[in-house]
Amino acid sequence: MATIKTTTPSLPDYITYRFINRMVYVRPAQTHELALDIAQKEFVELADVPRDRISFNTVATRNHQEPRVVRISESAWPAAVARQLCGGVIDILVSPDPNSPPTYLAVPTDMIKEEIEILRKTRSAASSPPPSRHPSPSGRSTKSAKRSWLPRLG
Repeated sequence: MATIKTTTPSLPDYITYRFINRMVYVRPAQTHELALDIAQKEFVELADVPRDRISFNTVATRNHQEPRVVRISESAWPAAVARQLCGGVIDILVSPDPNSPPTYLAVPTDMIKEEIEILRKTRSAASSPPPSRHPSPSGRSTKSAKRSWLPRLG
């Protein structure tokens, strides 16, 4: 007969929040909302981020499979944190703002200057008069000579 656990294990003494490769030990929060409070207090970059864009993730292994990153939902927070080892790492991720325009990588200004110089050279070469045509040794001008892959008839 299967049994259902009605209690969660006790919380570890501390866990580790990690955000952008920075880490801080914190006392585990009892609720997801308190966990958000702690994250926004410990990492000032999160202070103005809307709370619905902040998520908590951990690494989980099931049935001796490869470890996988798992998001901890609000409803699973108490049980997931209680199962963390003392000092266990919880990653904090921020999802992109759906209302902001897409961001593009900035191109270094020296690359832009180099591209402009290449364009100038290309344009000046295109606007200069074509080189004069010299007759070929056979006496025909290279302009009128045609090449073909088809065999000549006649």
